[in-house]
Amino acid sequence: MASTRRIGSETSATRATILKAALEVLQDQGGGHFTASAIARRAGLKPHMVHYYFRTIDDLVLALVKMLGATGLKNSARAIASANPLKALWDIEMGSKSSVAIMELGALAVHRDDIRAEMGRYIEQLRIVQAEAVARYLELRGVEPPIPPMSLTLVIAAIARQLVREKDFGVSLGHAELTAAVEAMLAAKA
Repeated sequence: MASTRRIGSETSATRATILKAALEVLQDQGGGHFTASAIARRAGLKPHMVHYYFRTIDDLVLALVKMLGATGLKNSARAIASANPLKALWDIEMGSKSSVAIMELGALAVHRDDIRAEMGRYIEQLRIVQAEAVARYLELRGVEPPIPPMSLTLVIAAIARQLVREKDFGVSLGHAELTAAVEAMLAAKA
């Protein structure tokens, strides 16, 4: 039987504060510290408030996936509307401030079908939107891509994500050279 316990509003400022704090806990401390107490402490709230807005920690994880997915779609829409969507997509990926949190969410999702499915849904939505935009952009300029637009989008995102993740681990060997090569390629497509 579904719980009849009252849940806080999805449009509440407190709920938004909890989501922000939860993302910060994942980013700064990892999934091992992803507890109602740690999140509440970061948000400046009592732990019971986390469960007032989210019945379970899994519900909170799912809300974070949805929030990050929606943000990714919004940022991608802005990028594909720009003068050079390839460069804009690269800049979005390179500017990611939540790469560790996303890796932590991925680790939490491995054991939860609903969370894994939601992450997969957003990833595929992003990839489709981005690939369609890249294809239109190149077609309008008469540029024959060296690989299919879907693959090109994936390569750009994968390189950027790997560089950002390695930077989070204090690794920079080869980064400047690869970044310069990708940016030169993207500038040539403009």
